[in-house]
Amino acid sequence: MNRVTDFTGELEKVERDLSEANRKLALHEGARPTRRLPPESIKASKFANRIERSFEGPSFEAFKQEIANAGGNVQPIKVRQVAPGSYEVVFGHRRHRACLELGLQVLAMIQEDMSDKDLFEEMSRENEQRKDLSAYELAMHYRRGIDLKLYRNWSEIAAVLGKTKSLMSRYSALAELPDAVVDAFRSPSDIQPKWAEKLRQVIEADSAAVISAAKAVKGKPLPPKGVFEALINRPAQEFTRVNFSFGTWNETSTKATIDINKANLSPEKLESLRAYLAALQSDSSPG
Repeated sequence: MNRVTDFTGELEKVERDLSEANRKLALHEGARPTRRLPPESIKASKFANRIERSFEGPSFEAFKQEIANAGGNVQPIKVRQVAPGSYEVVFGHRRHRACLELGLQVLAMIQEDMSDKDLFEEMSRENEQRKDLSAYELAMHYRRGIDLKLYRNWSEIAAVLGKTKSLMSRYSALAELPDAVVDAFRSPSDIQPKWAEKLRQVIEADSAAVISAAKAVKGKPLPPKGVFEALINRPAQEFTRVNFSFGTWNETSTKATIDINKANLSPEKLESLRAYLAALQSDSSPG
């Protein structure tokens, strides 16, 4: 009888231990195993939403110091395997770069099979939660998805990621900013998304004047809004548009163009205009 009691007690203990083990296992359900990888075996993604300036300056140096003090990244990055012993970052580019520069192995979750689209969309959703990622970096990330033929246009990206078309229009305008305009700001993160459409408008009106202004303010101790205002506040006379019944006269400080609707001019008047322009050319020729 005692043996039966002892056996029953042992069985109950095994069942309790098994139940506890199952409970702990459930806490990690869906989690991917992590491994320490040599940083040299991991390459940045072709869809990376970090620009080179994200890996410079006091903020990144402080970030590196935190990782150095911890002996490596505590929060794992995610990578996909592209070949035996070779990986590509899905998310965690700053953590990877910090470990690479420090010579520390990288704690990483490994996805063995992942398409470009899956990688792009997971990177997008994960990084949107990060406060240190600028609107400009997100805009350039989305544009890479179009440039590399993952998506046909900005509207398709908006639909896939659940973004409004008006928000994606701002990102589109940010992604199209000339380098000189971006460099006028101390950091791309200083460029507010709400400024994007206005910047696009003034660049379309007179890109040469805006780029000239950008070069003039670069390096000056102006707040971001001060840089923005210097770029958009062009004198009114620098761009003039006059509408005629047959077309439009467009004039900036450096050039004038005429857009003519041929249907509104008779062949005789068109020929007279050609003759007049030819005469102007002859008058302006040297010698």
